[in-house]
Order: sequence, then structure tokens, then C-alpha cells
Amino acid sequence: MSEAKHEDVRKRQVLLDFYTEAEGFLDRMDEQILTLLQFYVGNIEESMRSHRMQLEQKEYFLLVAGK
Repeated sequence: MSEAKHEDVRKRQVLLDFYTEAEGFLDRMDEQILTLLQFYVGNIEESMRSHRMQLEQKEYFLLVAGK
């Protein structure tokens, strides 16, 4: 069980690192391109912020299946 939790924590950190990198790209993105992106995808900044908050939660449920 401990190994599964450590693996989940590691994967969450990797995803958080990707979100940080993506936010950096959004900050440097041309305003016209960002407008087009938001038109087709929606409020990407809010969506990313919401996903980041979910990843940063310390309390979560982990389902482990086995024999």
C-alpha cells in the first residue's frame, strides 16, 4: 500500500511540474494566439488552476485492487 501511495505522489508531482511549465508558456503566449486558444478550448487558465488544486490536495482516496 505504501508503494502505491509513493507512486501516486510521484505522478502527481510530475503532473504539477508539467502544469508549471504550461503556465509559463501561457504567460509568454501571444495575445492573439491565447484568444484563439480560449475561444476553442474555453477558459484554459481557470481549468489549469482547478486541476492544479486537485493535484495539490493532500487528502485523497486511492483504490488498490488485487487478488
